[in-house]
Amino acid sequence: MEVNSQKIKKLRTERAFTQQHLADACDISLRTIQRVERYGTASSETVMSLSAVFDVDSETLVIAQEQPTTSTKSDYLFALFLMLACLSGAIVGSLGTYLIVS
Repeated sequence: MEVNSQKIKKLRTERAFTQQHLADACDISLRTIQRVERYGTASSETVMSLSAVFDVDSETLVIAQEQPTTSTKSDYLFALFLMLACLSGAIVGSLGTYLIVS
């Protein structure tokens, strides 16, 4: 998950922790701390460990993900087009069958 790497680094430096000290306190590797601070990615377990050590809510460390929109105007237009295509196909098919049978 994406985390606020700048906030994590700030919390670490405010407490005068080295990366190794933070890694030891969280019981994770130094490489994990380096990756979190550099790339802003962490597992949920790492976020929970960091929030426990910093005594903050885990939501303050995580970057909120935008929720995808449920439907857009183009989705509605596509659905309308599909319904019209099905309706016209049904009409043409019915007319063709009627004309062939009669």
